Amino acid sequence: KDEMSEKMSILALGGGQEVGRSCILVQYRGCSVMLDCGLHTQRSGLDALPFLDMCELDQVDLLLVTHFHMDHMACLPYLTEHTNFAGRIFMTHP
Repeated sequence: KDEMSEKMSILALGGGQEVGRSCILVQYRGCSVMLDCGLHTQRSGLDALPFLDMCELDQVDLLLVTHFHMDHMACLPYLTEHTNFAGRIFMTHP
């Protein structure tokens, strides 16, 4: 991967054209930042999760949770306990 690329990549892992499972991956100049990691409240099981298999979670540097609604943060336990995500996590106060 080109660490100094000026090209920004934005990938909707969920919530792109729906309400629910908000999760966006932004990559720029060698850094990967995930914005939110929520569940789809009208689905259940793995179908409610963002499409986390579309990226290399061990390469994500940081997760920013914008606010505490289920569709923006409820997948956080799955992300930290059942994937190889090892980045830092920052969020607003609930």
